[in-house]
Amino acid sequence: MPVSIVIITRDSARLLRRCLDSTRGFDDVIVFDNGSTDDTLDIASGYDHVRVLQGPFVDFSDVRNRAAAQADNDWICPLDADEWLSDELASALQSFAAADPQTVHAFWRLNWFAGRQLRSKLGREWIRRVYHRRQVRFAGAVHEHLECLDGSRPKVEPMPGAVHHDPYSDVGHLFHKRWYYAKPALRGAKRGGPLAASLRAIWRFLRGYIFAYGFIDGWRGFAIATADAYGVFLKYLWGFAARRADADAQSA
Repeated sequence: MPVSIVIITRDSARLLRRCLDSTRGFDDVIVFDNGSTDDTLDIASGYDHVRVLQGPFVDFSDVRNRAAAQADNDWICPLDADEWLSDELASALQSFAAADPQTVHAFWRLNWFAGRQLRSKLGREWIRRVYHRRQVRFAGAVHEHLECLDGSRPKVEPMPGAVHHDPYSDVGHLFHKRWYYAKPALRGAKRGGPLAASLRAIWRFLRGYIFAYGFIDGWRGFAIATADAYGVFLKYLWGFAARRADADAQSA
């Protein structure tokens, strides 16, 4: 049963070649670009098996659903440009057979940072990816998830293999992404004040560095756990500041 690979890009030149190289052998691969200004489009156009499409970015679910609607096949495997298929997963997708279009197929994502695959729990995520676009769609503006068209949760079946993931070019990029995703405009203003922000940040650091064994990844695990804590702190304190600003404006 054929599967289309759908990749969303914007200024994704850093790892796009590795991503697209891993999709060789698939009949339908789409790169859906949202306004790149680097070499993304030139790189994607150099692959004979890739179709390059362009469209505006509204939110992550919207762009993934619009891109999937352009695919030749109903079964979709979305990838990010900083991901690449393992040989085992590529083989499983190329020999894919599914009976239930309301079932989502999941596999491991193996995280990398600073040139090394992480060994701790920070290095493994179980992600739901392969789905039937006429029965399942993406929902949620940030950290989008798959749901059935009627809003119910789809059943989940495992697939062999994994996708590799290298999302950060350096430490600065790691912290910048945590800052970006903490914006109240993306998530809404979180409830809580400075004390709640501090306590949640401390817990997030301990959860990543101690309970997820981030310490076995050395400075890499420390950096990721600290960045996660920073993102949580910003999310709640930024939300608190936004609510106070709104209250001050209304009382003025």
